[in-house]
Amino acid sequence: HDRHERKRKRQEVQQLQKLQHLESFYEKPPPGLIKENETKPEDCIPDVPGNESAREFLAHAPTKGLWMPLGKEVKVMQCWRCKRYGHRTGDKECPFFIKGNQKLEQFRVAHEDPMYDIIRENKRHEKEMR
Repeated sequence: HDRHERKRKRQEVQQLQKLQHLESFYEKPPPGLIKENETKPEDCIPDVPGNESAREFLAHAPTKGLWMPLGKEVKVMQCWRCKRYGHRTGDKECPFFIKGNQKLEQFRVAHEDPMYDIIRENKRHEKEMR
């Protein structure tokens, strides 16, 4: 009776090892596989003059986990105005920042700011209270 028990245990262990081997075998790439050009993070930004700093930064940025190295934001976005990557229209990094129609720019900033109307209302209310 005891011998049958041991034999059954041994068969179970062998079966388990076989399954584990198959699982690990099928998950691994074949040994002769030549790796295709892996997509690097900086490849999402075209390699043209003006984008060097954004590409350079992305090339050496950590990929595992959510990091903000040295508090520097990793921004993969294209600016509409200068067509460069790493910032958006209206960001201070943009070479076209502050250029353009100042009046229009002030209106745009005020119009896009969700708090603008609330602050304006508060100021008006304060004046009425005085």
